[in-house]
Amino acid sequence: MPADNIIDKKISAGPLGESWRAWIALAVGVLAVSAHSLLHYGISPLMKTITEDLSWSRSSYAQAVNFRLLLMMAIIPFAGALADRWGPRSVLTAGAALVGLGVVSLSRMETLPFFFASNVLIGPGQAFIGSVAGSALVLRLFRKRKGLAIGILNGGDNLITGLVHSLSAFLLLEYGWRGALSSLSIGYFVLAVLIWSVLTRDEGRSTTATDTTAESIRAAENDTPPAVTEIPWRDHRLWLLILTYIGIYSFVTSIGFHFPAFRQDMGSRPDEAAWLYSFSTIVGGFGSILIGWISERFTARKTLMGVIIALMLSSVILWMPVGDGGLYGWAFFYGIANAGGVALLALTLSEMFGDAAIGKIMGFAMVFCMGATIVGNWFTAAIFDNFGGYIAAWQAYTVVLACAAVPAFFLSRTIETSNP
Repeated sequence: MPADNIIDKKISAGPLGESWRAWIALAVGVLAVSAHSLLHYGISPLMKTITEDLSWSRSSYAQAVNFRLLLMMAIIPFAGALADRWGPRSVLTAGAALVGLGVVSLSRMETLPFFFASNVLIGPGQAFIGSVAGSALVLRLFRKRKGLAIGILNGGDNLITGLVHSLSAFLLLEYGWRGALSSLSIGYFVLAVLIWSVLTRDEGRSTTATDTTAESIRAAENDTPPAVTEIPWRDHRLWLLILTYIGIYSFVTSIGFHFPAFRQDMGSRPDEAAWLYSFSTIVGGFGSILIGWISERFTARKTLMGVIIALMLSSVILWMPVGDGGLYGWAFFYGIANAGGVALLALTLSEMFGDAAIGKIMGFAMVFCMGATIVGNWFTAAIFDNFGGYIAAWQAYTVVLACAAVPAFFLSRTIETSNP
């Protein structure tokens, strides 16, 4: 097969030198990755009503949510491998359908065991519909503007989920929590049909021999090593990246779960605290695109070093006395750094190891990110319980992020050699 056919089967030229199929797949990817976040943000405004209506404690509710997160962590590596083998279309479609079925089940639950049982569908579904398969789809279809494409993928997720709180609250007022969940489930089923209809079977799928040849040609053109086709267990760069992202995910998770409560403890009204975080999320939608664009010019690893320094500074600001203007400055600054950090995981892995096994490699890395998510949430809550406030937590995260900057620094200094 000719090299140009191996590298890119062009249907028609599109913007910025990429095919129209790539841009169409990116639009579908944005919707799919947003669907991963949609349930988390969509069910949050319903929690108070659900727990009061069913006479559950908040801790029992949280245990069911953590059970779902553990299932996601266990399934994500398989989601990546399946995306490589069967193609993102099959994995994303299955994920949307599973979450839809799980949300239908949630809308009819009466007991806590029913909640846990529903999460048996939702946990794997969210692992399939998330950024692992979405990133594999985009990275394999885009040739020149990978950074911009991944930035748009994650930025679109931020912008869409930033509006979900309001939509969910509206549905709650109009239809009750059961009706709100039923409405959300319809969206997942519609998405499953859309993904299956728009994407083709082989788009974004890894065929090992073909991908290896194609990546070798790209490597020769760009003076970089060819892609690996398995998880590079012995490559120290993978472990440096994982150590960096354990610090990043533990911090940003703690902000996501605890920032509104922190601001309320500091005297803000609940709506003010919620809007401040929503503002950082919306800013992050544009920040992700900016960081993706920057990574194309300075490499993903060097950009990651800058992002983790920015996150460390944002943690310092949280334990300093600042006024309302300073808080909005923090939200703007943090929103860009947070979204950039999320986008750079896929980009850094692609830059170091190519795209032939990007699903498997990213799925493996996401196991550690999900673990950091669970531990970070617990760690921050434990500090609050023991110290009576969040300031000590933000101070601790300054140290955590400073430690994470060390492997990020060495990663930014690594020189490409050859496949491990």
